[in-house]
Amino acid sequence: MSNSLIFIISCALILLSTGHACAHKIDSMEFNFRESSESWILEGEIDLTYMLPEFRGDPDAEALSRREMMELSAEDWSVIREKIEKTAKKLLAFTFADEDLPFSVSFPDFDKTPLLLPEEQQDVALITLRLSLDPRAGPGTLTLFWLDDLDAQLIIIPKKGDPYIALPGGEISLLAVDESGESTQEVEDSLFAWIKSGFAHVVPLGADHILFILGIFLLCPRLKPLLGQSLLFTLAHSITLTMAVKGWVSFNTTYIEILIATSIAWIGIENLWLKKVGKRRIIIIFAFGLLHGLGFASVLGEILESVDSSRHLLPLVGFNIGVEAAQVAILVIAWMILRYLQSWEKPIQILGSIAIAAAGILWMIERIGTLS
Repeated sequence: MSNSLIFIISCALILLSTGHACAHKIDSMEFNFRESSESWILEGEIDLTYMLPEFRGDPDAEALSRREMMELSAEDWSVIREKIEKTAKKLLAFTFADEDLPFSVSFPDFDKTPLLLPEEQQDVALITLRLSLDPRAGPGTLTLFWLDDLDAQLIIIPKKGDPYIALPGGEISLLAVDESGESTQEVEDSLFAWIKSGFAHVVPLGADHILFILGIFLLCPRLKPLLGQSLLFTLAHSITLTMAVKGWVSFNTTYIEILIATSIAWIGIENLWLKKVGKRRIIIIFAFGLLHGLGFASVLGEILESVDSSRHLLPLVGFNIGVEAAQVAILVIAWMILRYLQSWEKPIQILGSIAIAAAGILWMIERIGTLS
């Protein structure tokens, strides 16, 4: 067997190994930002499991129960609050006029007795986290740095204007203070931040989305028609994404994830007997695009849950542009690789389609198993 064929089979096995990955599910941390002459405050309801070091990064960790957490003793909560504060100070940092700005952490849920944690679906334990900073005299800019070591995104919702988003390692300029002490909300390139978020939800986080795009590619690896199919797919998923985020349609996330896995298996299998891209294939791509939009909505809808619907336009536009940019990047890279391996185009199409179909089937089985 030639080295080239070994390379092809290895690529197929790598695709198969992604079958356990789960796309469209990502942690996020969300804060409302308020500023006054007395204080600068960020406050949000945060997942307890995400904040405790013994559970962070553990893919098998189950969400802590709100009911059970409210039954803990004051001594237990003292330890937990200390851990949460340490995590918060590892994840977040602030500067003003390029100088470090310390912040304090408090827990408003404990201001009243008995303890009543924020309510969440499926009894997930949340806790209200308040970060307080002492205002500084200007001139200067208050900048927040997001230092998460996982895949979580940071969402900041100001009192006015569009919500900000930062990927791990990113930063957000929250406000500027002039020499007279007057503060103004910084006009960030928020659209670009949402574009980056959409891109990241495909590459590297959207394994199932990547395989679907590669499935489209393998039937007819010609760049011009592929870009048209990618645009059609984006148009379709932007329709259902918008409808779901706006609350015009509702759905069971688990069923959608099963159907998305089915769409991947379908595309891979169909590649083995279709000879060309026809009207039927175009209709299928559009239909599956509608389906994948509902998958994205499970993520973006959660991120924008606390954002007024009148402020959804920029995140939706930026997110969809980012998704399309990621799809185009995947197609161009795949096209360049196949040009290099042009003499092996047919085996790559066959083996790649088999691998994609197998990954889709494995996802289907895995996700159906979660129904029980």
